[in-house]
Amino acid sequence: MKVLIIEDESIAVQRLSGMLRELDPDAEIVGVMDSVESSVAFLKKLPTLDLVLMDIELGDGRSLDIFDKVKIDTPVIFITAYQEHALKAFKHNSVDYLLKPLHKTELAAALDKYRRVYNTQEAHLQKNMMQFLEEMKALEQPSYKERFLVKVGSRMISVPAAGIAYFYTKDRCQFIKTANNDDLIIDKPLDDIESELDSKQFFRANRQFILNYNHVDKVQAWLSGKLRVQVKPAAYEDIIVSRLRSTDFRKWLGE
Repeated sequence: MKVLIIEDESIAVQRLSGMLRELDPDAEIVGVMDSVESSVAFLKKLPTLDLVLMDIELGDGRSLDIFDKVKIDTPVIFITAYQEHALKAFKHNSVDYLLKPLHKTELAAALDKYRRVYNTQEAHLQKNMMQFLEEMKALEQPSYKERFLVKVGSRMISVPAAGIAYFYTKDRCQFIKTANNDDLIIDKPLDDIESELDSKQFFRANRQFILNYNHVDKVQAWLSGKLRVQVKPAAYEDIIVSRLRSTDFRKWLGE
């Protein structure tokens, strides 16, 4: 059996390789890849493989990205540090998944399942494996910040993102303007805030403002291809979207 290992932790590679050799002395490890990039390059050479042992989290991304860049027909046993609740949807996977830290008994059971299913139902195995990958991708939702912590006097207040009309800077300070027209100081630069927001809901209009779609009131054509945006509650100054940003802003609004 020819096996490819895709894992970026050297200790995990040593442990996995040792277990595999103990459980199947005839297994041949044909390669160990530690990144999405190196895995794609290796697999594009169309090597003959019987099984891939694949960690989900790699240094340069998730191993699921590999399937977008190269066709893999070989059965896969996934290895992951995901919590149990995140994996319940994958019980139907035709090979298996293993949780870290890896135990030899679990690897043995996965290899037995591979031999049993693959040797008798290869086509069924491939179909279920691809179904597993599609469902896993569908569950991969970007992580957005749902609330922001601000200090008001001696109190700490949690403000839901949905209740924020916009973020803005003024006099070298950063503020949250709430839907209730409150101005709250937040100790975080707008660049950091922008990276934590859902880009479908919030847009960086310029260096001073990040706007919530639900609080954009009016948009007007302005000088030199720029746009003038009015929000509710009203901002302390005109919000101007530059000509270079205006196309992206229109797309964000749904044009």
